[in-house]
Amino acid sequence: MKTYVGMGCLLGVLGAASGAFGQVVKLGAMGDSLTDEYAEESYSYARNWLEQVELYRGVNVGPTAAEAGQPGGTWGEPRRRFFKHNWARSGATSTSLLSSGQHTGLAGQFATDGVTHSVLLIGANDFSPTSSAFFNIYHNLWSQTTINNYINTRVSNVQLIAGTIMSSGMRLMVSNFLDYSVAPISRTLYPDPAKRERVSTVVREVNVRIRAMARNLQIPLVDVHGLTTAIYGTNADLNDTFWIGGQAIGLEDEDTTGNTNKLAGLVHDGVHPHTTLQGLFANVMMTGANICWNAGYEPFSEQEILSHAGVAYLGVDQVAGQLGSYADYITNYACLTDFDKSGFVDFEDFDAFVQAFELGGDDADYDGSGFVDLEDFNSFVTDFEIGCP
Repeated sequence: MKTYVGMGCLLGVLGAASGAFGQVVKLGAMGDSLTDEYAEESYSYARNWLEQVELYRGVNVGPTAAEAGQPGGTWGEPRRRFFKHNWARSGATSTSLLSSGQHTGLAGQFATDGVTHSVLLIGANDFSPTSSAFFNIYHNLWSQTTINNYINTRVSNVQLIAGTIMSSGMRLMVSNFLDYSVAPISRTLYPDPAKRERVSTVVREVNVRIRAMARNLQIPLVDVHGLTTAIYGTNADLNDTFWIGGQAIGLEDEDTTGNTNKLAGLVHDGVHPHTTLQGLFANVMMTGANICWNAGYEPFSEQEILSHAGVAYLGVDQVAGQLGSYADYITNYACLTDFDKSGFVDFEDFDAFVQAFELGGDDADYDGSGFVDLEDFNSFVTDFEIGCP
């Protein structure tokens, strides 16, 4: 028994007449400056995750405006000059994403351009250190009711975005919110770690709700919160270095405008992740595509991650020891019976679930009830017999 699950994933879109089963024909994206092309900015010497997968793995995110012969060489806001199917805009929040029409613009490209899959990575600016939310939560100025309303709006925004994309026929992979409180700029502006933890607590609550939404909608979820926490640490236990290929990436360091500090974790604005850290984001996104769509992307090796930034590889791989497996950051709610995250359902998944069930770990809580019991086992068996769509 082997049932491929690529068609059941929501990290992207697979149109009925748009290519082979499991094939990512064209990828679209929504979000903020983590995804908006770095080529548009003063730190164009760096490349973000989307630029890297387009350049080094040939992922089709559409032509540039110049390539398409657009008047003035631009697509117009919220897009600018580069990839036609990338609607992410620097500075966007989940609310401004909606008001600027990122979601409706991308959804329309299912019919007009044959965009088959899409990714949503939003939320950093909803809790950025320059936002009123961060200021008020840090200083304990908001009531719990105000905080709850703010959480509800973030989750409703993500749900509306997801619903619009899904209704178009496109498939979508949703990311949760990363936690900006551990970033160097946040620590400079807000030096008290206990007060920053107030913000982190609210971000975690948003992410609990987003996970529940993803489970309910049966769409894949990327845990960028977990990824950035593994890299930067927590407010109580921060990391200052991340090791890639024998090279120490200075997480608090900034590059220069002339790109003379390629081992810096941040570009020269002190806010945005440099090419090396964005390479880790790219690997998690490609792993999600592989698990959900059988996309067949080869994640970047540590040597490649460094070479993309112009840094020498020193012959030792170190990322897995710090992050674990990239698959750890993917939950495929479109097909939970792919328990081993191989991209298809077979008896190896059954064996893996039985072992986890016997151990009673959280990963065996198949129905998400908060408990591991026979209902989890029965639900898994039922779904396993049905297979994935």
